[in-house]
Amino acid sequence: MKNVLVVDDDEKICWAFEQFLESEGFAPSIANNAEEGLRKIQAEQPDVIFLDVRLPGMSGLDALEQIKELQSNAAVVIMTAYDDVETTIEAMRLHAFDFLSKPIDLEAVKAVLDRASKTQTERRRIADGTTSDVESSVDPSASTTGEQGHRLVGKSEPMREIYKLIGVMASNTITVLIEGDTGTGKELIARAIHANSSRKDGPFISVNCGALPDELLESELFGYEAGAFTGAKAKGKPGRFELAEGGTLFLDEVSNMSPALQIKLQRALQEQEIERLGGTRTLKTNVRVLAATNQDLAEMSKLGLFRQDLYYRFKRLAIHLPPLRERTEDIPLLVDHFLNLISAELGKTITGVSDDCLGLLKGYDWPGNVRELENALRSAAVLSRSDVILPEHLPPDIASHEHKFDPNQALLEQSLESILHATVKEALSHEREMLYDEIINAVDSALIRLAINTFDKNQTETAKLLGISRTTLAQRIKKLGLDLGNS
Repeated sequence: MKNVLVVDDDEKICWAFEQFLESEGFAPSIANNAEEGLRKIQAEQPDVIFLDVRLPGMSGLDALEQIKELQSNAAVVIMTAYDDVETTIEAMRLHAFDFLSKPIDLEAVKAVLDRASKTQTERRRIADGTTSDVESSVDPSASTTGEQGHRLVGKSEPMREIYKLIGVMASNTITVLIEGDTGTGKELIARAIHANSSRKDGPFISVNCGALPDELLESELFGYEAGAFTGAKAKGKPGRFELAEGGTLFLDEVSNMSPALQIKLQRALQEQEIERLGGTRTLKTNVRVLAATNQDLAEMSKLGLFRQDLYYRFKRLAIHLPPLRERTEDIPLLVDHFLNLISAELGKTITGVSDDCLGLLKGYDWPGNVRELENALRSAAVLSRSDVILPEHLPPDIASHEHKFDPNQALLEQSLESILHATVKEALSHEREMLYDEIINAVDSALIRLAINTFDKNQTETAKLLGISRTTLAQRIKKLGLDLGNS
């Protein structure tokens, strides 16, 4: 891989690329507009093309479509100083190799060239030596805006990677799993995939699997026939699978589905057909399913709380949405976005936040993620008597940084929630009581056994680790009937 074409109307950028590429052993070629670039591609067949978006005449994105027709295996790297969500998604949907923001970082260029070289090597290793790019008929103007004007916001590196994945996943119809903490914006990701896909003109149907009991969720998903159960409508009712025909069905918090319902969902995905509740007819479906969860499905499947075959189907393509604390550089952009929405909602103009206020927002841990940020700004806007939000308008825990995020604590709570979900459901189905004492005693027993064995039966050290007195520890051991031996 030696031939590299740079298409950019900025002479300084072209000169810098030329010097850098020659020093790295490449043979650079320069074009100052898309039309010249297309001619050089036909004549020189470059392996890698660095392509600016804003060019005189034909745009870079329009040229990208033609480049893929002329030389489908070329690694095309889109460059722009005016990057936005839609441009990034569209570039990746059109099979761009990568997306670089200006000013160009030469280390990033080198990394892209290294990856392109490895890709070319692997491509040549394949027996037939060819690949084919699947063209898509997606409208590049497709919106990523969700309900109430919410849209994807952020230019941090994690979010740039998310936009690329959206573009890639929008060009096919395979099931996608969207993972992320509560409040990170998983439904917005689902809507963006749908809006940039060939199904964009079809319906987008959303179901919160955690908000409905199993019986109701089953009828909501698959529908029911007349007389299927007491209170069923005389004519029956179509389910969400039927309503999403030709479009996308988004299953939020899919981890809350019961094992029985997971079996029906797995069959629907596998066979592309469903049966209504109480029905005898098999209905064919043409639906793309996107699922989201804030739980660790891998761990849940190991514990038998989530079907492994269904987990593996979801996991084939996954997007992990990072928590807000991992992309704090996006907070100023999110603040501007939410203040525009909130100003319209409240009928008052909020122009921004003070520097001190922004510092507090960037320093906070945001356990509730983007949703918590929006709610904090909304309450602050209500309290503010001017067009600027000050620190005293923020909720007290944010203003004083009383809440400190502990990743170990969060992981522990998430794991416990996954395990206890099935326990609580089982207790409800058998009308069991005293569940609190049962669970607390079980956790106490496991924790005390682990801690006291760590210190070779030394109760003094064990009590110190647990933060309780030795007397309290001895009382708990006796009450729980633990046979731990003498200390």
